[in-house]
Amino acid sequence: MTAVLLLSFPVGTAALALALARRLAGAERALLALAALLLVASALASPVAPVHDPWTHYLHLRAALSDPARLLDPWDRPGFTLLSAGPAAFGIRAARLAAIATALVALAATARAAAALGLGRPWLAAALLLAQYDFFGEASSTMTELPFAAALAIAVLGWAEDRPWVVAAGLGWLAITRPEGPAFAALGALAILLRWRRAGPALAAGLPFALWIATGAVVFGDARWLATHNPYRTLVTVRLDAAELGRSYFFEALRLSQGPALALLEIAGALLAAVGLARRLRFLLAPVLASFLLLTFLRIGATDAWRESRYLVAIGPALALLATASLERALAARPRLAPPLLLAASALAAAWTTCWHWGQIGAWRGGLLETLASAGLALAALLWLVRRRVSPAVATCALLLLPLVAVPPGILSRHRADVPPGDPTTRSAEPP
Repeated sequence: MTAVLLLSFPVGTAALALALARRLAGAERALLALAALLLVASALASPVAPVHDPWTHYLHLRAALSDPARLLDPWDRPGFTLLSAGPAAFGIRAARLAAIATALVALAATARAAAALGLGRPWLAAALLLAQYDFFGEASSTMTELPFAAALAIAVLGWAEDRPWVVAAGLGWLAITRPEGPAFAALGALAILLRWRRAGPALAAGLPFALWIATGAVVFGDARWLATHNPYRTLVTVRLDAAELGRSYFFEALRLSQGPALALLEIAGALLAAVGLARRLRFLLAPVLASFLLLTFLRIGATDAWRESRYLVAIGPALALLATASLERALAARPRLAPPLLLAASALAAAWTTCWHWGQIGAWRGGLLETLASAGLALAALLWLVRRRVSPAVATCALLLLPLVAVPPGILSRHRADVPPGDPTTRSAEPP
């Protein structure tokens, strides 16, 4: 009975994805269809191994089916468990497939936000979100950053469309999805007050978190239950050292989770927003800055070894919109120079990423990088030659998406047991 009731949440997520997609143009719908196909293939092809956080989350989801109090767990959090516990009753692959609906919500909402913000190619924003390696990995997995990203995309869409209650809905859900959620929701509520001068939606943004705290107090008989049940209470500390700004883990997370080419586009987009050339996107800098500060000044784990690139999945929609703005501006401002440079950079990044991930499981020998780089550049040159049939934007996205199908199945999702434990993309953060 519990599983049946919980299935209403993923069904509702799928319905929301369809509702968002109905108002998209043909190009955006085609991108969503491609994303769905790739993600289904990833969910089915990824190995099943009892390793890393996705498996631990899956075990917790299964436990919640017999003990509903586990839905309140402060490590998994209800914004994740409510969406995933029902499908988990049917096995790990069912849980992975159900996550795709959440990913499609994030992709569709990001594309619609791009259109509302006046970007010329809304499909590009969805493509650049899908191209983020950790987002793609989590989109067919059991991890908490994915529903956070979907909720943030809804909030961004509401902001772009001048709909404060939609903003509040997104903020309310992300507040009960990850530890940083309440801070994001509080900042968003303040932004609602400053922009619309309306207390209703600002208060609504904090309502789900308040209900979660109140429910836990009743269930556990402890008003301080979130603190006493928090698995990170002794494992997360603050370090106030200005030197950390230059060596922030945020930069390493960008390199690992986005790839060099996409990371450069995102940085360029952030600069455009900051200096006013993309003023309408300036609000996206708030979640990016919040993530930067958290990854800079928080010590996570007893030895500070728990910081992971996947944390950037939570702000993936914001990064994708910033990258879209910079790519479009580059193509418009430098129509002759930008396309070949973008194609070459994307091809080399695809080669580097493919080799790096195959190297993690010891499945390639020296010389492959040079071979793949040459092949990638040849492909980039071919796409440049046929630019009258394939636009530079489409060609660049194709190269950025190429690693998603070229790396070992399941490695982006942390589903493989043959990845070395020290790999920063798969480091376990299982609470004690």
